[in-house]
Amino acid sequence: MSWTCPHEMKGRCKKLKKPCKPGMQGCILNDKVKFLDSGEEVGDMNENITTLDLRPMPPFERHEKIFQIWDSLKSGAVLKIINDHDPKPLRYQFEVEYKNHYEWAYEQKGPKDWIVNIKRV
Repeated sequence: MSWTCPHEMKGRCKKLKKPCKPGMQGCILNDKVKFLDSGEEVGDMNENITTLDLRPMPPFERHEKIFQIWDSLKSGAVLKIINDHDPKPLRYQFEVEYKNHYEWAYEQKGPKDWIVNIKRV
């Protein structure tokens, strides 16, 4: 399941008119959910996860942004992408360019949104 704040735009909170930090004072999530700091462990989850919601992005910008982030990730980090269609062409590109250096796992397969976790190995 994914959630996108209706007040966040390009990393800024439109409601509070400052950089978005989920759960901050005045945020609609304040005192409603517990956020984990990057690297905090919960059960087996000790991976750094970077989430990229591609849905509001023009299609021609998506792959460039994905690989820009991917190239900055360290081994063991996960890039979680949220897309409005099955990203099969992206998987084919990963298979050609990063064979044996990634793990691909669907978290959600449609019908409206596809969520994929791509782990750097």
